[in-house]
Amino acid sequence: MKRRDFLAAGTAGLAAIAATTPLEAQVVFQRRAASRAPVFTEVRKYTVKDADKRAKLVEILDNALIPALNRQGVKPVGVLIPFAEGGEAKYANNIFVIAGHNTMDSFVSANTKLLADSRYLKDAAPIFETNSKDPVYTDCETWLLKNFPSVPQIEVPNLGPDRVFQARHYRSFNIERNAAKVKMFDKGGEIALFREVSMHPIFFGDVVAGTKMPALLYMIGFASPEKRDAAWREFGSHPKWQEMRSLPEYADTATEIDNVMLKPSPKSQI
Repeated sequence: MKRRDFLAAGTAGLAAIAATTPLEAQVVFQRRAASRAPVFTEVRKYTVKDADKRAKLVEILDNALIPALNRQGVKPVGVLIPFAEGGEAKYANNIFVIAGHNTMDSFVSANTKLLADSRYLKDAAPIFETNSKDPVYTDCETWLLKNFPSVPQIEVPNLGPDRVFQARHYRSFNIERNAAKVKMFDKGGEIALFREVSMHPIFFGDVVAGTKMPALLYMIGFASPEKRDAAWREFGSHPKWQEMRSLPEYADTATEIDNVMLKPSPKSQI
């Protein structure tokens, strides 16, 4: 674009705003600011009592919840199934749902909209036609994350059919140390190094509401379990990581780390 064209376009934009009322102009600026701001990621952890119930819930989430949330404009929606690795066997009866929200209202109103969606109520009928003595799932925990500026939205890299994911919950012992760990990832170069060694970011978020806080929660993806192992080896020995981890400003941050390996359901959008 030539300079005179750029100036003309800018002048026209300002003129359009000037022609509005003060309230309308404020809305325009707020919308522009919102388009640049990080959005939110919702993480749900469903608990079921056995493998049969888990298979049933995965089917309902795939065929009812994903399309219903998409109808609300909530995209992408991932349904992820843990697979046991050592101590991670504690997640054998869990299913995780990951959903991207562009606004806080999208998160707050999601369930109300589901209850008003007749198609969802029909597709998810097995959940609503049972009783409290034999529910499809026994519990659902939710975390709301404010996405990091460097990963403002859920990313869905093309990792292929053998892809696996790793979700990690980093708890700090106070909010200042949690903020330091967020900075280490976001501005300190740790996420950039993840990308460099083929550890693909899916989401990174500061936990706004949930359990075991203050904390951050993130998920990375790999083309296969073998690629995951190779990437972590490269990351662990990388000079940038060795330098980064020794900086005093990042000392004593994530004092409790929880980890779970995940595979996508048949219709997961992540």
